[in-house]
Amino acid sequence: MIIIMNKVEAKKWRNLALAITILGIIIFSLPWIPGKVKFLSAIPLYIIFVYVYYKYICLKRSMVPDNCRSIKQEAPGGQGSRRIDKKKGKMANKKDRC
Repeated sequence: MIIIMNKVEAKKWRNLALAITILGIIIFSLPWIPGKVKFLSAIPLYIIFVYVYYKYICLKRSMVPDNCRSIKQEAPGGQGSRRIDKKKGKMANKKDRC
């Protein structure tokens, strides 16, 4: 239930970020808006975009399971990080746990 709510809310914030981006493109592409107005409108648009995108990233990170957050990227040799499984007594990839 929580993950579904987070997906809906993340979609809402993603759409807001896209709307702010499109609004900025429209404002800066219109030739009849003076340059000073464009510059003054860029500051609040940038602040709004940073806030909305930050909320979107936070929601996306909250949807990732806790045990998968600590996984490091795979090494160039393809082995990845390994740990010893105490119950089975053998090596196991961290990737296999998620």
